[in-house]
Amino acid sequence: MSPSLVLWLFSLIFTLAGAAIGTAGYREVRKNDHLLRKGMTAQGVVTRLAPMQLEGQSEASLTLRSTGTTVYRPVIAWTTADDRPMETTSNVGRPRDKTLRVGSRVEVRYDPADPSRWTLPAQGSGLWWAGVATGALFVVLGLGSCAGALYVQGV
Repeated sequence: MSPSLVLWLFSLIFTLAGAAIGTAGYREVRKNDHLLRKGMTAQGVVTRLAPMQLEGQSEASLTLRSTGTTVYRPVIAWTTADDRPMETTSNVGRPRDKTLRVGSRVEVRYDPADPSRWTLPAQGSGLWWAGVATGALFVVLGLGSCAGALYVQGV
């Protein structure tokens, strides 16, 4: 395989992966921002923790330092302004000692037209901004590789 073909493949993979990661992160940032500005507020309570096993791509499991392979996502019960009971599960999993405790009261912001669109203001958007930054880094690496491929072809 020629060096320029390898650079082109590297460029394509990193640019597309970065665009996908960055776009997904940015969509979550925008959704959270919209809900924080215009969403309705409800008081919720953590009813239980939903365990989630993290599995690696090989036979060895993905391990988070010394916490193991299980993370916990809080399940939150709350009621909409029009008295619809909701039970939602956070899409962010954390080790047991880093997540909300059962019985904790939390503020929920939701879209009254679609209560399945909700967020916890206390969680913020830091994780999603990290996804945007990672995506941007991958795009820059991919485009840099593209420039390298063009240079190699021109030599």
